[in-house]
Amino acid sequence: MLYIASMWVNGIAQGLMWRAVNEDGTLTYSFVETLVASHPGFIVRLVGGAIFLSGMFLMAYNTWRTVRSAQPAEVTAAAQMA
Repeated sequence: MLYIASMWVNGIAQGLMWRAVNEDGTLTYSFVETLVASHPGFIVRLVGGAIFLSGMFLMAYNTWRTVRSAQPAEVTAAAQMA
C-alpha cells in the first residue's frame, strides 16, 4: 500500500508542479525542483518495496523449509487399489 500511495501522491504533485506557469508563460518550477519535492515519496516507495521484497524472501524461505521437512507417507492398501 505504501508503494502505490507514494506513486499516486508523487504523480499528482509532479503533474501540478509541471502545469504551473508564470504570467509570461514559463514554468514556475524546474524539473529539478519537482524531483526535490518528490524525494520524500521516493523514500516511502523504497520502504514499501523493501517490505515487499522481504516478504518474498520470507515466503521463499518458508517454502524451502516446508519442502525439506516433509516426511514420506506410507501408502495404505485401499489407496493402492484405487
